[in-house]
Amino acid sequence: MNEKQKLFKNQLQLAGLGVVIGVFGLIEKNTPCIVIGACIFLYGLFRLLFFKKLFNKIEKDDSNE
Repeated sequence: MNEKQKLFKNQLQLAGLGVVIGVFGLIEKNTPCIVIGACIFLYGLFRLLFFKKLFNKIEKDDSNE
């Protein structure tokens, strides 16, 4: 597994952790856990999309040179 794949896997794990915390909050009817889970999920998702866009830009710049 190369570094790019490891980075994507870590961001997906972070987003998955947010889902787990959010579902636990729903089961326990604990509003702060739901909010924290949603925030962690969005943070992991936005980082994943950011890195994906960044790597696409780098690959595009490398192919133009």
